[in-house]
Amino acid sequence: MIPKRLVRTVPHETSPDVEVMWDRACRLHPEWDHIDLRDPVNRDDFPIASHLWDTCDSGSQKSDLIRAEELYHRGGVYIDSDVDCYRPFDSLLGLDGFAAYEDMEHICTAVIGFAPQHPAVHELLLEGIRRHDEGAWAAAIGVASEIWPGRNDMALLPPGSFYPVHYHERWADRMPHRWVIRKTNPWAYCCHLWDGSWLKKSPT
Repeated sequence: MIPKRLVRTVPHETSPDVEVMWDRACRLHPEWDHIDLRDPVNRDDFPIASHLWDTCDSGSQKSDLIRAEELYHRGGVYIDSDVDCYRPFDSLLGLDGFAAYEDMEHICTAVIGFAPQHPAVHELLLEGIRRHDEGAWAAAIGVASEIWPGRNDMALLPPGSFYPVHYHERWADRMPHRWVIRKTNPWAYCCHLWDGSWLKKSPT
């Protein structure tokens, strides 16, 4: 089972909006451990991939490596810093692993949950390392979209679970207010706000 650990990784300096969303997520999970992996992250806790952190093309790529290795070693539910949570993830803890489709083709890794030592997140980590030179998207969403469909040891949820607003809608500046999302998508656990951190070179 997935342990009650809510995980994020962020740069040393964040925005007020990011901290509001993290505080909201933590308040929705009062009995969970809240794991804030803030830069500088202890490399000794990440022996598999930390040697690549300094060569990442963006903060997002470094975050991809950290989230996969953190969940592989210790398990939990990872959320990106731009994920706005609406209800707790407790009902998913009975699974061994979960992620969600972003659309018909892509599985996003902004919200994922795994039990420790899960082979699916281990494969994500190893493939992310192997494809490191291809950049953040290819080594995370690209890998997940290739290796996770059809597995019988994890659940793949529909887009409305975590991604009720699509990436293209976000960049068209049509992101609705959170109360609209909650009203039109009552099944949503959260909404990824697509801040675009993969476009930024940053410490995390």
